[in-house]
Amino acid sequence: MQKKSILLGENLSYELSLERTLFEKVQVSIEAGNSIALVGKNGVGKSTLLKILACQITPSAGSVWHHGVVYYLPQISTIRQEIKSDTVLNFLISISDEWWKIEEIVQAQFNTNLDLSLPMDNLSGGELTKLFLAIGLAQEPNLLLLDEPTNHMDLQALESLKEFLGNFNGAFVIVSHKPFFLNQVTNVTWELTPVGLKVYGGNFSYYREQKKIELDAALRSHEVARKELKRAQAAAMQEQQRAAQAQRNGRAKFLDGSMDRTAAGAMKRKAEISAGIAKNKHEAAVDKANQRVADTKVKTTKVTSIQLEEKSQKRRNLIDIQGANLRVSERVLLHNIQLHVSSGDRIAVVGANGSGKSSLVKAILGMENQVAVLESGEVLLAPTMKAIYLDQTYQLVNRQYTILENMQAANPNLSYQLLRQQLGHFLFKYDEVNKSAFVLSGGELARLAIAMISISEIDLLILDEPTNNLDIETVEQMVVGINDYQGAIWVISHDLDFLRRINITQGFKLQEQVLQTTSYLPSTPKQYYRELLECNK
Repeated sequence: MQKKSILLGENLSYELSLERTLFEKVQVSIEAGNSIALVGKNGVGKSTLLKILACQITPSAGSVWHHGVVYYLPQISTIRQEIKSDTVLNFLISISDEWWKIEEIVQAQFNTNLDLSLPMDNLSGGELTKLFLAIGLAQEPNLLLLDEPTNHMDLQALESLKEFLGNFNGAFVIVSHKPFFLNQVTNVTWELTPVGLKVYGGNFSYYREQKKIELDAALRSHEVARKELKRAQAAAMQEQQRAAQAQRNGRAKFLDGSMDRTAAGAMKRKAEISAGIAKNKHEAAVDKANQRVADTKVKTTKVTSIQLEEKSQKRRNLIDIQGANLRVSERVLLHNIQLHVSSGDRIAVVGANGSGKSSLVKAILGMENQVAVLESGEVLLAPTMKAIYLDQTYQLVNRQYTILENMQAANPNLSYQLLRQQLGHFLFKYDEVNKSAFVLSGGELARLAIAMISISEIDLLILDEPTNNLDIETVEQMVVGINDYQGAIWVISHDLDFLRRINITQGFKLQEQVLQTTSYLPSTPKQYYRELLECNK
């Protein structure tokens, strides 16, 4: 028996302005039990589509029908902006007369106890996600629409979300930039593009394989079209040469007296008519072949061009810490730190939210105005070491500067032309480079921050959750750039797919206030994942 659709969307489109359409001709059908990943480039309109499906906004064209209860969970950054209450308890009271049921759902579904007296601002991204999922579950939904719930979640929170989705009886659509997570929870992938939505009947790995097959087939079709164009052009050229030779032969016969003027004139007219017909035929063939080349051209956008250069080619010690403690304000987060970093090392640091991953970096680099410090023990840094820290909030970007001014400030010795060219590689083009960084989205800030460091000479590149706001295509380009870079890299990330692909050589986990080496590396993802889950319990 055919399953009944929970949601239908027909011919959906959304226009930002008369000049720009986000997407059009989108057809969707969601049935009970569907586990759907929604993917697409940054800015293509994934969040907009979810809002349309949730009937939060109206499409420019098309219609949406619901056959059941639909709950929409926006991005956590959006939720934080809209929260007005001070404490968790006051917030729950403000949204529900039976607020205690929501607390019970958080405990039962997510094995989480929230301190109701805490300010809402103090809740982590994972805690907020669980709370708002519980708010939705209290409505007994048939369909969940989840917009990037995995951002800012540690591995234990991701595991909790995975278990919840696996046990959920209804259907869900999820937007996430974490392929390893999508592989575990979804069995259908939607790809949103400006010209519609394409459905792939498998998880993200299946989608990635199918996209490669499609790309290879498209490249072959384009190559066949280019060869056909060359053949058509060669045939047209040969016909022109044949017609010219025929004219020369007729004139030669007239001049040597073997043909009278009347016969020569008739022969010329016949040749011109024949040549004209042939010319039209070959021009039509060339036009057709040109159109075929244009139609089969693979439309790809090189999102980034990362050309990181190691400042020094010599192997040298960059950081050496023996027996130091990490203190943040009055609290000691890590004891007896033993850490050695040399040029060329590729380090991954993982731990629960709040365990001190980012604070350790800031203390080593002398940031945070002494809020995070290393005390006692021995701390040695290479005196001329140039380190760049790309944090989760992109503080590298000065919000008071324009895009171009930020690029110039980060690379004062490089030419205006080179900086504009590099910004273009990151999709900042024309007058857009004069836009204030203050108005940029999370994805745009990420792109700008990476652009600023992409042509730098550095010894140590430190990336703090770098994939949170990046679409999967941009992450692909980042992986290529990082793997070409020979300098030292320190990565803080819960994105195991990303870590697996950047050739990590040393793994560390923060467990029981100690920085410990991992037994496994991301190159063996299953064992590495299990080990990290154990350390987060």
